[in-house]
Amino acid sequence: MRRVLASTATLALALTCLALATLGAAAQDGAQGGDAGSVNAALAAYGKSVYRVYCASCHGDQADGEGRLAEYLTIKPADLTTISKRHDGEFPTQRIHKIIDGREKVPGHAGEMPVWGDAFQKADALDTRPPEEREEEVERRIDSLVHYLKSIQEE
Repeated sequence: MRRVLASTATLALALTCLALATLGAAAQDGAQGGDAGSVNAALAAYGKSVYRVYCASCHGDQADGEGRLAEYLTIKPADLTTISKRHDGEFPTQRIHKIIDGREKVPGHAGEMPVWGDAFQKADALDTRPPEEREEEVERRIDSLVHYLKSIQEE
């Protein structure tokens, strides 16, 4: 029975990785030949899946700062649906990319938000890949998260 459960867990993990890779590849393929709207939609779709795995526990399923772990944090997670609103109606794409990557510190985070550039770089699924492939995947994940966040901004 234990072997069956282990096989089921392994299969589930493999299918999840395949789905994320497929979404990422679709986003990359679209970037090379499709129109901008479909590319952005594909990146945002992949970003949503990345968001659910890495961000929703703190920032919430609706990205409103009300994740299940938010009450345990010293500093309340930001409402990510109001980024544009807080920046005079403009979504600060480069700044958000740098914040997720960890290159730009956010006042008030006090070290609570993970440095996702490092975390993605050290992900087990990327462990056996050459450094340049790992870096490409890290950039793809961060870019997709940025596209997703841009797609959920309140009017």
